[in-house]
Amino acid sequence: MRKFIIYILYGLLVMLVLTFLNALGDDLFLRKYYQGVWHKDIIGSVKYYVLWVLPYWWFLVLIGSIVLAAVFYGIQTVIGKLIK
Repeated sequence: MRKFIIYILYGLLVMLVLTFLNALGDDLFLRKYYQGVWHKDIIGSVKYYVLWVLPYWWFLVLIGSIVLAAVFYGIQTVIGKLIK
């Protein structure tokens, strides 16, 4: 059970990174938050992600992290049985 919780955290990290990178190409981000100055763009991207992306996509991020955790756990179980 402890391994599965660790895999859920890994899955959550992967889903947060994927949605953050996907949000950087969003048209609203490019029109409203992109300014062309690197430090303002970093602050703007985090602000856009927290205020716009996460409130709408939190449930999908949660479901995706559970699915990824199940896949990671399944792969680990299969590899463990193949080695024995």
